[in-house]
Amino acid sequence: MEIDVEPLDLAIVIAYLGFVALLGLYFSRHQKTTQDYFLAGRNIPGWVVGFSILGTIVSSATFVGHPGNVFHKNMYMVPLHIVPLFVMLFVARYLVIFYRRTLRMTAYAYLEKRFGYPARAYGAGTFLLSRVTDVSVTYYFLALATAFLTGWDVAAVIYFLGVVTVLYTLIGGIQAVVWSDVIQGTLLIGGGILCIGIVLFQSPAGPAEVFSRAWEGGKFEIGRWNFSLRENNQWFYLLGGVFIWVQSFACGQNNVQRYLIARSDQDAVRGATIGAFACVPVWLLFMLLGALLWSYYQISTQALPAEVMEVQDRIVPYFIKTQFPTGLKGLMLASLIAAAMSSLDSDLNAMATVVVSDYYQRLRPHAPDRSSLLVGKSAVVFFGIASVILAVQWTKVENPSLVEFAVSMAMVVTAGLLGLFALGMLFRWTTARGAYAGIAACLLFTVWATATTIKMPGADATLLDLGSFNYSLSPFLIGVLGHVTLVAVGLLASLLLGGPQPDAAGLTLHDAARHQPGGAD
Repeated sequence: MEIDVEPLDLAIVIAYLGFVALLGLYFSRHQKTTQDYFLAGRNIPGWVVGFSILGTIVSSATFVGHPGNVFHKNMYMVPLHIVPLFVMLFVARYLVIFYRRTLRMTAYAYLEKRFGYPARAYGAGTFLLSRVTDVSVTYYFLALATAFLTGWDVAAVIYFLGVVTVLYTLIGGIQAVVWSDVIQGTLLIGGGILCIGIVLFQSPAGPAEVFSRAWEGGKFEIGRWNFSLRENNQWFYLLGGVFIWVQSFACGQNNVQRYLIARSDQDAVRGATIGAFACVPVWLLFMLLGALLWSYYQISTQALPAEVMEVQDRIVPYFIKTQFPTGLKGLMLASLIAAAMSSLDSDLNAMATVVVSDYYQRLRPHAPDRSSLLVGKSAVVFFGIASVILAVQWTKVENPSLVEFAVSMAMVVTAGLLGLFALGMLFRWTTARGAYAGIAACLLFTVWATATTIKMPGADATLLDLGSFNYSLSPFLIGVLGHVTLVAVGLLASLLLGGPQPDAAGLTLHDAARHQPGGAD
């Protein structure tokens, strides 16, 4: 394959990656204990926490996926991406300080306090399985975009970026992760603004016409608001968005960890609030880029290659490749890589934290801290290697829908995690027996609904065909109904099966609203 990258562009990318590696080395001086490595000594300023939340949530999917989606369709995903603002403000108001007073290191310790260690192990395990899949897919799509832009080999890109990401995450711990997120978030936003500027002022028709053409072409429409239980519509995106983002912000270790590393309760709340107000404009920025790119190519009447029109995620790499001068092209490539690395490093560190806190230290409570630190660093390497290997396997798949299938299957294993937290936080009288019955019912429902809905890649039939007993509602509702099933069955089973009355003092949302401490894990 022809390599299409100038020495100056390559030098900019190497300089950025080298700087990130040096950042990891710099912070390695402060990583003496697990508290330092996973929680940064709880001494991170609020504004850095906010940028780190931004970096955790956005990724290369934001950089290339959002513009591509709008370019080929419209802004129908806007409602889904407005929801996080309100969800995060709720979390900042009710859960951030509650978690800081209740948890020591991970979110899933809460589940043990309410329902026993099996619930904690279940929650931690679902997080690990989903993150490994998500990290591998992030590597894969980042490599596809980078390879299209540069001509580099896809597998080689995965290996190289995997080594760099694991290296600075391994050496620098959470401090390297959060401070690099500041740099990576800045590059991401700057890259998006630069793209929009070139689209607007390089078009011969001028900025006003670019906006006007996009508006007339329906690129600012936000989808259908007609209600249907069987087809995806905006009401489902809103409802599903609430569940998706509450689970991410309230139950995802990669986000909860950010609340715990702040140097004070006020900094934690401030960071969560900054993250809430930063994420939405960034998403909208890249959606706007997609609308303006459509208008740009409509005005220029330039025929786009079939390979760009057939794969919606290629429009931004193609635009950078053909319209950016040497130097700026390297800066944009660095921005693309930074967008992915900001979420990759967060996930790797969060997975290592879960392994140490929810498994190793829980099963070996008297293990020396030095051993826990070694286990944590080993976990970073293990999950980094596993994700890279899985990402390389995606490159060998002829049918791209297999990747989407794998992501759908990964969603199954996270079934009911939010429902489990809700069962513990909203209902003081629910028991461990009720929680485990709810988990079982949720898993059965999710597997049935998914198996009778999702088709194997390249096949016309679903995984399981039960005829009239197939799941027939919108696939977007599977996750929502899974949480509802867990809560409903959990409540009923708590009443019917009974069990030891749990000590839920300080562990409910009512207590969180009053900011009552819940003890230390």
